Amino acid sequence: MANAKFTLKNYFKELKKAWLLLVIFAIIGAGAGAFYSFKKPVLYTANAKVLINNSKIDNGAAMSPYAQITELLTSQNIVKNATGSDESLSGYQVAESPRGVFTITATASDADQAKKVANTVVENASSIMSIAFDDAEDYRVTIINYAEDAAPTVTAKTRIISIVIAAAAMLVLAAVVVFIKFDYRSEK
Repeated sequence: MANAKFTLKNYFKELKKAWLLLVIFAIIGAGAGAFYSFKKPVLYTANAKVLINNSKIDNGAAMSPYAQITELLTSQNIVKNATGSDESLSGYQVAESPRGVFTITATASDADQAKKVANTVVENASSIMSIAFDDAEDYRVTIINYAEDAAPTVTAKTRIISIVIAAAAMLVLAAVVVFIKFDYRSEK
């Protein structure tokens, strides 16, 4: 029997013949995606915002004069001194959004712990300014919002997306295997 010509139409015919291989690969991918998505631990993130402003240094320049405050808010030693507690507040990040607005994003395995960490940093921002700067009275600290809820990092939607992506990736891999086999056997 003569080998098929190397055309897209013939490749799709070859895919149709190899439907079982495609289904098996898709099922394996879905299983691997499900395993990954259900083994991934559920973490919670909570956000709080604080505005820190000093009219004496804010001159409207392109660079924010508050860049060092991000480092101050993330410094474990300074935060411990400000809170007066030996408890470590780990698992949070600070990002300056617009000029002088700092978002504290805390991540923890418990929703209440994530909210507690974010709120502790926000509540002690004024004390942190006092520890770090001699002219702390020039810094006005305004709490924009507290962390009132914590969102899970893994939801049913993210799990389904992981499963679908893994199944699609394995389906593409199977199609590539069929293509290589077809390319090897076809007439050029």
